[in-house]
Amino acid sequence: MDEVTAFLNPEINDDDIYMTLPEGWPEILNTPKIIVALKKALYGLTQAPWVWHDNINAFLLSLGFTQSSADPNNYLRSDGIVILLYVDDISMSYQEAATKAVIEVKVTLSEKYKITNLGLARQFLSIKIHSDDCGISLSQKAYITTILRLFAIENTHSVSTPMDQIVKLDLADDWG
Repeated sequence: MDEVTAFLNPEINDDDIYMTLPEGWPEILNTPKIIVALKKALYGLTQAPWVWHDNINAFLLSLGFTQSSADPNNYLRSDGIVILLYVDDISMSYQEAATKAVIEVKVTLSEKYKITNLGLARQFLSIKIHSDDCGISLSQKAYITTILRLFAIENTHSVSTPMDQIVKLDLADDWG
């Protein structure tokens, strides 16, 4: 999901933020002596990402999510819903049994924020995501190809990456 107005107009509660009037105001108002206090963050404001994160963090905690100590943008709820924030994007992961709860969370988020549902994740941080009945596969082929082209070494020969075939990846227990 994409939060369309993440950095635009979240309430500023804790800090006092002041600015001079931007270009375009009538000349009589736009003097160096006039400084205004902001009540809401403006897009492009240095503090906007912090204001947005503080706002969404408080809201997710109020919905029963617990913030991960390993990654402050990762949230887990007791019904198995996992939320990952990346800038203004919200990724949700859940098992089929939690589908009803996920719908409720999405509705609640949509009531507070202007959310666009982008559907199933197909890419995240240059990692392509493909899911089917067999599971999920991840690929960085497009990213690697871009890097190889950037350094003009796209005609090199590939080598497989050795990895122990019996390695099993498990979920981390650190959610507190």
